[in-house]
Amino acid sequence: MNPSSNLYSKLLFSAFLLLATGADAFAPSKSFSRFPAGASSMTLLRAEEEMAASVAESVQAVAESAAPAVVEAVPDAPAVVAPVVQKAAELGDPLLEPVVDADTLALVLGQENYGLAIVLLGEGIWSLSQAPSIDQALKTLVPAAIAAAILGIVSGPMVTSGDVSQIGTGLFVADAVCIIMGLIYLARCLAPYSPSSKEIPALGILVALAGFFTFSENLVVDGYVTLPQLPQLPSIELPSIQLPF
Repeated sequence: MNPSSNLYSKLLFSAFLLLATGADAFAPSKSFSRFPAGASSMTLLRAEEEMAASVAESVQAVAESAAPAVVEAVPDAPAVVAPVVQKAAELGDPLLEPVVDADTLALVLGQENYGLAIVLLGEGIWSLSQAPSIDQALKTLVPAAIAAAILGIVSGPMVTSGDVSQIGTGLFVADAVCIIMGLIYLARCLAPYSPSSKEIPALGILVALAGFFTFSENLVVDGYVTLPQLPQLPSIELPSIQLPF
């Protein structure tokens, strides 16, 4: 068989193989099963984008390195490679504007939001059951019930809506609830007398802090809040010491 024809056949086979598998390699994935559950919302999305970008760079590097040899060996190689290049360009467009998986983002944020509401309401009910009274209800169950209602009625539908602007607003609302409940738990711990155990509001402070940092992390990672950058520190050259051994 003519070596040029053999190379031409291999080139055609490679082109069809790239066209057949390119869509799966470059298309944004809708499943995050390869990543552990409980990861941050945008961490999953960025991992998917980095993986797709790595595949795109590898394919482009191989194509650029092989192009001169192919053109020299096969006279009509440009006519064969042109459709492949065009298809790769079409598949590369999603990499420039990553598609956010709204369903996964809503699922993660919804679990965090509604889970916090259940914990706050459960703490209020338990603290009231230890010393049932109107005064104790005003200090424990009423604030917890209001916070749970805000998380369930206001911020919950926002963070699970899939709308980028509403997700940001819902995260801010949930963050505000965590701050207010943390101050209420701190006031209960500092009170000179408490009819119920103070260990529970102390744990409530930890829960409020965890919720605050979780929602704040999503605000920063998702781009709703931009942290200021520290100025670059001047570099200091340390003197080198030559040891005698």
